[in-house]
Amino acid sequence: MKHAGETVGQTGLYQVNHQGHRPNHQAILWQGETFPSCRICGDAASFQFLRLMTEEEAFEHAGYDRDFMDSVLKGSELDRPQLSA
Repeated sequence: MKHAGETVGQTGLYQVNHQGHRPNHQAILWQGETFPSCRICGDAASFQFLRLMTEEEAFEHAGYDRDFMDSVLKGSELDRPQLSA
């Protein structure tokens, strides 16, 4: 079981477990990104690797889930080079 803030070690389909505010669901996470924190249950969200993905499969990436969007977007801002004026 992995938790928010840890690095995703393998691209694939993950079971996302919340702390009671919504049913568990599945999402794609990509190797090298950070497991996101949930806007409701924060770092208590956990992730369990289920299986590898094929390109034909259409599951939602965690970054498009409203509970994780802020966390994912914040992480992507850290990856962008900063421009100086």
